[in-house]
Amino acid sequence: MKLSRLLPIALLVVTSSTFAQTVDKKPEVKAEILESLTSRIEASAFVPGVDFKKFRDFLAAEKPQIDEAKNDEEFRNSVNLALRKFGFSHIMLATPKDMNQRTTGKTTGIGITSVIAEGGRLITRVVEDSPASKAGLEVGDVILEVDGKKVDEKTIMVGDEGTIVKLRVKKSNGKKFDFAITRRPFSTIQKDTIKEIAPKTSLLTIHTFDRAYDAKAVDELMKSAMKSDNLIVDLRLNGGGAVVNLFHLAGYFLDSDVRMGSMLNRAALVKFRAENKREPADLKELIPFATMKLTAVDQEIGFRGNLVILINGGTGSASEIFTASLREQYGKVVNEKGEEEYDPKIGQLNVVGQNSAGAVLFSTYNPIAQGFFVQLPIADYLTSGGVRLEANPIAPDVMVEGPPVQLPGKPDKAIEAALSIFERIRLRKERGG
Repeated sequence: MKLSRLLPIALLVVTSSTFAQTVDKKPEVKAEILESLTSRIEASAFVPGVDFKKFRDFLAAEKPQIDEAKNDEEFRNSVNLALRKFGFSHIMLATPKDMNQRTTGKTTGIGITSVIAEGGRLITRVVEDSPASKAGLEVGDVILEVDGKKVDEKTIMVGDEGTIVKLRVKKSNGKKFDFAITRRPFSTIQKDTIKEIAPKTSLLTIHTFDRAYDAKAVDELMKSAMKSDNLIVDLRLNGGGAVVNLFHLAGYFLDSDVRMGSMLNRAALVKFRAENKREPADLKELIPFATMKLTAVDQEIGFRGNLVILINGGTGSASEIFTASLREQYGKVVNEKGEEEYDPKIGQLNVVGQNSAGAVLFSTYNPIAQGFFVQLPIADYLTSGGVRLEANPIAPDVMVEGPPVQLPGKPDKAIEAALSIFERIRLRKERGG
């Protein structure tokens, strides 16, 4: 089973709150939202070489499903099928409920994230103290049926507070169980953590770079990390978030003058055309015209030991920029001449796990009609080495085969692989190699 690109937004599909439905039996409201959406896309979205006017054709192809949509969630899902026809990430419609959850970190539902998998929806997260956790749902469970109907990509599990959803679930051991879970309010925020898992070796888990990222809390975690010679940064299932948070964490590992890649937006393309009187043959040609310098935050302390970054199919966007930048730049410093060079005193870096999501475009959330929002791409990204990550997943240095999510009570093969790497480094040092 593979994690789909729905992962970063999966929580939106299985939660709800007390918002009134907007489009319920109101075709004129649907039409207003769609016109506002189309206008916003054509005016603001940007990916080099993409004609966003094609959205009108994509929308027409999904019109039967859009017309049949009975509520905000069905409407959103149908419209997002049209948006996915562009074939890239970071473009989706969000309901007023979705945006409230993103802003407050609170919602009402059963408290899981899930992705489409063979036979149903694979649970990738169970929110702590949520109705789902109290009912006994676990990561790795597959939801087969919702209220007696087989699950597919259109299945919606939202509902009002106090209502009951009936689930048929297959556990990781193959056994099937039925659950009746009452929807309740809960917080979606996960606290980042650090713990020592071996002598002089720590595991830092960063769940998101989005609004729930707490820079002050991460500062304290990194103070603990400085006590270790070896550090594992776990970005599995971290779907990304705000670049400012990515730069904050990166500041603990990179010199603040080391470039972390290029943001290639409409302004860069306009400047290129004006100077060269032609279209760029390759995205790399736009790098000198990039309008924003991407560098890490200058931190007072920095980790310079051996480093392993864990990734999988749920590692996306800002997490991929972090991973790719450190892979290319970890160990580099800027000398007195302003040149980048490697410092031999800095430890080794390895990326371990499974291929990342390959979903890296800069985006913003834009308000449209009736309280809906649309996430739109506004720039592409190339690493400092000129590599495009969109639709080009990061391949780990050490591939770890296994399920797409870590099952409870099972050995974590990625962490085991990281510990083996650290041990080999230690032995080489002892032997003087």
